Formats: sequence, C-alpha cells, structure tokens
Amino acid sequence: MRSRRLVNFGTALWALAAFSRFGWLSPFAWAGGPGSGISHVYVGTYSPKEGEGIFHATLDTRTGVLGPLRPAAGAKSPAALAIGPGGKFLYATTIVPDEQGKPTGGVAAYAIDGATGALREIDSRRSGGTGPCYLSVDGEGKVLLVSHCGTANVACLPLRADGRFGEAATVIQHEGKSENSEGKPQAHSIIVAPGNRFAIAGDLGLDRLFVYGLDAARGRMAPHQLPFARVPTGAGPRHLAAHPSGRFIYSINELDNTVTALRFFKESGKLEALQSLSALPADFKGESYTADIQAHPGGRLVFGSNRGHDSIAAFRVEPGTGRLQSIGQTPSGGKFPRSIAIHPSGGFLFVANQKSDRLSIFRIDSATGRLDSTGQEIPVPQPVSMRILTRP
Repeated sequence: MRSRRLVNFGTALWALAAFSRFGWLSPFAWAGGPGSGISHVYVGTYSPKEGEGIFHATLDTRTGVLGPLRPAAGAKSPAALAIGPGGKFLYATTIVPDEQGKPTGGVAAYAIDGATGALREIDSRRSGGTGPCYLSVDGEGKVLLVSHCGTANVACLPLRADGRFGEAATVIQHEGKSENSEGKPQAHSIIVAPGNRFAIAGDLGLDRLFVYGLDAARGRMAPHQLPFARVPTGAGPRHLAAHPSGRFIYSINELDNTVTALRFFKESGKLEALQSLSALPADFKGESYTADIQAHPGGRLVFGSNRGHDSIAAFRVEPGTGRLQSIGQTPSGGKFPRSIAIHPSGGFLFVANQKSDRLSIFRIDSATGRLDSTGQEIPVPQPVSMRILTRP
C-alpha cells in the first residue's frame, strides 16, 4: 500500500508540472490509476469465417480482466475501425460491390448498444477507392475520413446525425514521384488534426504528410495552402498520432523503422519536423517493419509497434519541445504486432498480434513507460485493428 501511495503522489506532481507546461491534465493523472468500471473493446480481424469480422469484449478496468472476445459484426477485412464522439456509432472498413458487382473498398456504420456494447449495422457504402486502410471521425461527428492504400487517395464522407452516411463525398488523389522502395503513392493513414480544422494524411510511398483543410460542418475537405511536410527520404510514413496538447504530431515510418516528431501549428496547419529516431534497438540486424503508433493520454509517453522484432517501442516526450527519447522495447507477446491501442485512462495497452492470432494486454507505468504483461493472451483470428470505448 505504501508503494502505491508513492506512485500516486509522484503522478500528481508530474500532472501539476504538465499543466504548467502544456495547459492540460490527463484523466489518468487525476485518477492516479487505470480507472474504474466497464469498457468495450472492439477488434477488427482478417478472420476467414463468415460473420467474424469484428469481435467485441468487455474490460473490467478495476481488475484489468478482459472478457471473452465474441463475434459482433460481419464486416469483411475491417483493416480499420473508428468510433464517433459520444460513443454511439462505430465505423469499419469493409468490402462492398462496385457498379459491376465486383468487390471494392467500402465502409460500414454500426449503432452501439449503450448497455451491452453490441453492434447493429445501420448503413454501408463505397468508400471512394480500393484498399481502405485507415478511418478517422472528426470531433463533432460530422465526417468520416478514409485513406486508401490501393488507389492512393483519401476521402471525406459526410455523416448524418443518426450515424448513417450522407450522399456527397470528397475524394482527393495523391500524386507525386516515389523515391523509396514502394515506387508509387500509397495513402496509408489520415487523422483529424487537433482543433478540427485540418486533416493530415501519411503517404507511405511519397514520404509526405499531406495537410488538408477540413470543413466538417459542410462535409468537405480540400488541399491546404501548406500542402505537405516531408519526412526523411525512404522513411515511409504509415500511421500518425497527435499529442494530447495538440502541439505535436508523431509519424511512425514503416520502411526505415523510425518515428518522426513534428510541431503542429493549429491556426495555420503548418507541420515542422523536429527529429527522427529509431524504433528498434541499435544492435538489431533482422527484418522488421513498424506498424502503429499511439500517444499516451498523459502526454508523457508515445508507443509504437515493430513487426518482425515483435516488440513495442516506448518513447519519453520532452515537455515543452515534444521531442522524443527512446526508453526501450518490450516483447509484444506474440508475432507481428499490427495494431496497438491505449485505454483512455492510460492504464492499459492492448496489442493485436496478427500472425499469432492473439491479443496481449499490458499495464502501463505512466511515470516510467514500463509495460508489464497482465498475463492475458486472448485468442482471436488475425487481429489487425482495435478501438476502445469507455462511458462515464
């Protein structure tokens, strides 16, 4: 009991320091622990069985125990999931027929049961390209953003108040000469930037982070006057994460296994690269590719996944500057950690180990960045995406 009090006191001191530096406090800093109550965990999979696209389980945040994962929706190849503000609707990439009846990229909308977390499909449509691989919902729940790695474009789809899709859509093609091993544009992620006025898309083939002006109220997106920021040539930006302060963006780069930190200017939409550093140990010589990146809600840590090295890389965030310092790697608990998710309380990190059909769960020490396995290895077929929903 004495050690727990010391940890909470230290966390509270850091929280006060964070407020003075950044002007915010995380829910975890106030709580001093992983929270309480029930959360819903949704896992998108490449399961070959019909009706097993998305799985659902409940997490008891008081104990850290995840219940059984059960099929919740039959989306086909849900490589990406997103939950709208308020937690009423979940969106997933899927496969739908095109005008000739051939399979093409699509998105599906699901209503979330407020009591049980169960999913009920309410709509689906074509997403605007092939290979939809990332989804984001804006802060007002007005638009769904989609990136397509197949057709190398991004789309902005209007959302109705009932969670269904509107009629119109903005589709923007990525163009340019690739100077890395991909050899072509590949729009691999898109996020709503802090402030809800811009979107940022990572193109793995062009080594660029494209910036778009976002008018969520009108359901529109357009190229910004500051069109893109560059990461180092050959890096291959895959996924993006925003710091809770809204001042920094982090790009995890698949081809050279690095993370790039950038300063973000919310008023202008400008991105300014600060540094790039490796996600792998200095002595690692094998084959590996980074995959996912998440910023801890406390603002002090960033985590990324390494497929091949099969580890979770942890980074400490320097207060004020947003620069990162590597603090090591932890085995992911399985093979090919495709996706990671941090519980909104900051207390737990979930890892989707795609090639070992396993979900692993770790406790996060928010002061040190240390990850400790909870001992839970949850079987689920080919997990590739995750989202976590908490309710007050």
